[in-house]
Amino acid sequence: MKNKILLFAILIFISSIAISAQATGPEETVKAFYKYSNARSSTFNSRHIESRKTWYTPTLYKAFLAQLREDRAYLKKNPTDKPYFGDGLDFKPLDEPCEANGKSYRRSLGISRRDIKKTRAYIDVKFAYPKVCNIEPESYRVNLQKISGKWLISDWTYSDGSSLTRDMGKKNYSE
Repeated sequence: MKNKILLFAILIFISSIAISAQATGPEETVKAFYKYSNARSSTFNSRHIESRKTWYTPTLYKAFLAQLREDRAYLKKNPTDKPYFGDGLDFKPLDEPCEANGKSYRRSLGISRRDIKKTRAYIDVKFAYPKVCNIEPESYRVNLQKISGKWLISDWTYSDGSSLTRDMGKKNYSE
Protein backbone atom coordinates (compact mmCIF):
# COMPACT_ATOMS: atom_id res chain seq x y z
CA MET A 1 0.00 0.00 0.00
CA LYS A 2 2.86 2.38 0.85
CA ASN A 3 4.44 1.74 -2.54
CA LYS A 4 1.19 2.62 -4.34
CA ILE A 5 0.81 5.87 -2.40
CA LEU A 6 4.44 6.78 -3.02
CA LEU A 7 4.12 5.99 -6.73
CA PHE A 8 0.91 8.06 -6.94
CA ALA A 9 2.58 11.00 -5.17
CA ILE A 10 5.57 10.84 -7.53
CA LEU A 11 3.27 10.78 -10.57
CA ILE A 12 1.35 13.82 -9.31
CA PHE A 13 4.60 15.66 -8.63
CA ILE A 14 5.99 14.91 -12.10
CA SER A 15 2.70 15.88 -13.74
CA SER A 16 2.58 19.20 -11.89
CA ILE A 17 6.13 20.02 -12.98
CA ALA A 18 5.34 19.16 -16.60
CA ILE A 19 2.15 21.24 -16.56
CA SER A 20 3.85 24.24 -14.97
CA ALA A 21 6.74 24.02 -17.43
CA GLN A 22 4.33 24.02 -20.36
CA ALA A 23 2.32 26.92 -18.91
CA THR A 24 5.36 29.12 -18.39
CA GLY A 25 5.01 32.01 -20.78
CA PRO A 26 7.62 34.56 -21.82
CA GLU A 27 6.75 37.00 -19.01
CA GLU A 28 7.07 34.30 -16.38
CA THR A 29 10.35 33.18 -17.92
CA VAL A 30 11.79 36.70 -17.70
CA LYS A 31 10.56 37.18 -14.13
CA ALA A 32 12.00 33.81 -13.06
CA PHE A 33 15.30 34.60 -14.79
CA TYR A 34 15.71 37.95 -13.04
CA LYS A 35 14.68 36.50 -9.68
CA TYR A 36 17.31 33.78 -10.07
CA SER A 37 20.02 35.97 -11.60
CA ASN A 38 19.62 38.85 -9.12
CA ALA A 39 20.20 36.44 -6.23
CA ARG A 40 23.52 35.26 -7.71
CA SER A 41 26.92 36.74 -8.42
CA SER A 42 27.24 38.95 -11.49
CA THR A 43 30.89 37.96 -12.01
CA PHE A 44 31.19 36.76 -15.61
CA ASN A 45 32.82 33.35 -15.55
CA SER A 46 31.96 29.76 -16.46
CA ARG A 47 29.90 29.36 -13.27
CA HIS A 48 27.84 32.43 -14.24
CA ILE A 49 27.13 31.02 -17.70
CA GLU A 50 26.37 27.46 -16.58
CA SER A 51 24.08 28.49 -13.73
CA ARG A 52 21.85 30.45 -16.13
CA LYS A 53 22.13 28.08 -19.09
CA THR A 54 18.54 26.79 -18.81
CA TRP A 55 17.25 30.29 -19.69
CA TYR A 56 19.43 30.82 -22.78
CA THR A 57 18.92 29.77 -26.37
CA PRO A 58 21.74 27.54 -27.63
CA THR A 59 22.99 30.46 -29.76
CA LEU A 60 23.22 32.86 -26.80
CA TYR A 61 24.84 30.18 -24.65
CA LYS A 62 27.50 29.59 -27.33
CA ALA A 63 28.07 33.36 -27.65
CA PHE A 64 28.73 33.63 -23.91
CA LEU A 65 31.16 30.69 -24.03
CA ALA A 66 32.97 32.29 -26.98
CA GLN A 67 33.17 35.59 -25.08
CA LEU A 68 34.63 33.82 -22.07
CA ARG A 69 37.29 32.15 -24.28
CA GLU A 70 38.18 35.52 -25.82
CA ASP A 71 38.40 37.10 -22.36
CA ARG A 72 40.74 34.37 -21.14
CA ALA A 73 43.01 34.71 -24.18
CA TYR A 74 43.07 38.48 -23.79
CA LEU A 75 43.86 38.30 -20.07
CA LYS A 76 46.80 35.95 -20.72
CA LYS A 77 48.37 38.68 -22.83
CA ASN A 78 47.10 41.60 -20.71
CA PRO A 79 46.75 40.39 -17.11
CA THR A 80 46.24 43.89 -15.66
CA ASP A 81 43.48 44.93 -18.09
CA LYS A 82 39.77 44.48 -17.60
CA PRO A 83 37.94 42.00 -19.87
CA TYR A 84 34.72 42.86 -21.71
CA PHE A 85 32.47 41.94 -18.76
CA GLY A 86 35.07 42.95 -16.20
CA ASP A 87 32.46 44.70 -14.05
CA GLY A 88 30.21 41.66 -14.20
CA LEU A 89 27.06 40.92 -16.14
CA ASP A 90 23.82 41.37 -14.25
CA PHE A 91 21.39 42.13 -17.12
CA LYS A 92 20.22 45.45 -15.70
CA PRO A 93 21.43 49.06 -15.46
CA LEU A 94 23.60 50.14 -12.56
CA ASP A 95 21.55 50.18 -9.40
CA GLU A 96 23.17 53.02 -7.55
CA PRO A 97 21.03 54.17 -4.64
CA CYS A 98 19.01 57.36 -4.99
CA GLU A 99 19.00 59.59 -1.92
CA ALA A 100 15.86 61.71 -1.50
CA ASN A 101 14.03 63.11 1.54
CA GLY A 102 16.58 61.52 3.83
CA LYS A 103 15.91 58.01 2.47
CA SER A 104 17.78 55.70 0.15
CA TYR A 105 15.93 54.11 -2.79
CA ARG A 106 16.85 51.35 -5.25
CA ARG A 107 15.52 50.62 -8.72
CA SER A 108 12.51 48.36 -9.00
CA LEU A 109 11.99 45.92 -11.83
CA GLY A 110 8.69 45.55 -13.64
CA ILE A 111 7.31 44.22 -16.89
CA SER A 112 6.10 47.23 -18.86
CA ARG A 113 5.12 45.68 -22.20
CA ARG A 114 5.01 42.42 -24.05
CA ASP A 115 4.79 41.46 -27.69
CA ILE A 116 4.34 37.79 -28.59
CA LYS A 117 4.37 36.50 -32.17
CA LYS A 118 4.26 32.72 -32.57
CA THR A 119 7.76 31.55 -31.54
CA ARG A 120 9.19 35.00 -30.76
CA ALA A 121 8.46 37.21 -27.79
CA TYR A 122 9.71 40.61 -26.69
CA ILE A 123 9.29 41.56 -23.06
CA ASP A 124 10.12 45.11 -21.97
CA VAL A 125 11.57 45.24 -18.49
CA LYS A 126 11.45 48.64 -16.83
CA PHE A 127 13.96 49.58 -14.15
CA ALA A 128 12.68 52.58 -12.23
CA TYR A 129 13.32 54.57 -9.09
CA PRO A 130 10.37 56.02 -7.18
CA LYS A 131 9.13 59.39 -8.51
CA VAL A 132 10.71 61.20 -5.56
CA CYS A 133 14.13 60.46 -7.11
CA ASN A 134 13.24 62.34 -10.31
CA ILE A 135 15.28 59.92 -12.45
CA GLU A 136 13.88 58.62 -15.73
CA PRO A 137 13.27 54.86 -15.84
CA GLU A 138 15.35 52.71 -18.11
CA SER A 139 13.95 49.84 -20.18
CA TYR A 140 15.57 46.73 -21.60
CA ARG A 141 13.84 44.50 -24.11
CA VAL A 142 14.35 40.82 -23.44
CA ASN A 143 14.13 38.87 -26.69
CA LEU A 144 12.87 35.31 -26.36
CA GLN A 145 12.45 32.38 -28.68
CA LYS A 146 10.26 29.34 -28.16
CA ILE A 147 12.31 26.20 -28.61
CA SER A 148 10.85 22.73 -27.97
CA GLY A 149 7.88 24.31 -26.20
CA LYS A 150 10.02 26.38 -23.84
CA TRP A 151 10.63 30.15 -23.89
CA LEU A 152 14.37 30.90 -23.88
CA ILE A 153 16.22 34.21 -23.86
CA SER A 154 18.01 34.98 -27.11
CA ASP A 155 19.21 38.55 -26.51
CA TRP A 156 18.78 41.86 -24.68
CA THR A 157 18.11 45.14 -26.47
CA TYR A 158 19.06 48.22 -24.46
CA SER A 159 17.39 51.64 -24.22
CA ASP A 160 19.80 53.10 -26.79
CA GLY A 161 18.95 50.41 -29.37
CA SER A 162 22.16 48.43 -28.96
CA SER A 163 22.00 44.75 -28.08
CA LEU A 164 24.09 42.41 -25.97
CA THR A 165 24.91 40.00 -28.79
CA ARG A 166 25.73 42.77 -31.29
CA ASP A 167 27.98 44.45 -28.75
CA MET A 168 29.78 41.18 -28.03
CA GLY A 169 30.15 40.48 -31.75
CA LYS A 170 31.66 43.84 -32.67
CA LYS A 171 33.91 44.16 -29.65
CA ASN A 172 37.56 43.95 -30.63
CA TYR A 173 40.27 43.74 -27.98
CA SER A 174 42.88 45.14 -30.36
CA GLU A 175 41.13 48.55 -30.52
